Amino acid sequence: IQRALGKAIRAHREALDISQDAFAASIGMHRAYYWSIEAGRKNLSLRLLCRVAGGLKVPIWQLFRDADI
Repeated sequence: IQRALGKAIRAHREALDISQDAFAASIGMHRAYYWSIEAGRKNLSLRLLCRVAGGLKVPIWQLFRDADI
C-alpha cells in the first residue's frame, strides 16, 4: 500500500512538473523525508497525507484511487 501510494504521489508531482526538492520545500517538509514517502518507505499519518494532497492540489481520495488501493 505504501509503495502504491508513493507512486501515485510521484505521478501527481511529476504532472505538476516540480522537483522533489521544490515540492518538499513548498509543503514544509525535509526533502529526504519526502523522498522516502515517494519510495514507499513511510507510513503516512492522515495529517501528513492531507498536507501532501493539498500541495498536489488533489483530494486524498484521488491519491488512493490512482494508487488502485
